[in-house]
Amino acid sequence: GRVLVKEKLVCCANVIPKMHSAFIWNGKLDETTEALLLMKTVKPYAKVKKKIEQLHSYSVPAIAAFKIKINPKYEKWAKVVQKVGR
Repeated sequence: GRVLVKEKLVCCANVIPKMHSAFIWNGKLDETTEALLLMKTVKPYAKVKKKIEQLHSYSVPAIAAFKIKINPKYEKWAKVVQKVGR
């Protein structure tokens, strides 16, 4: 998350550590402890996704994007922080 914040691809990154994950990998049930990284951005999804794929240790990282409505003050702050529209 820090790299994406420093590069202004996201305005904020939150880490939720130690979450239990169960999934099918190579045809078998696998379980592990992972962290959830929640990032907020006003930048195009493709740029953020590309950087995550470059940095992530998994060959198939779960990258999901949700378009949400945010309060105007937060949006203004995010655009300033990420230098959007300048």
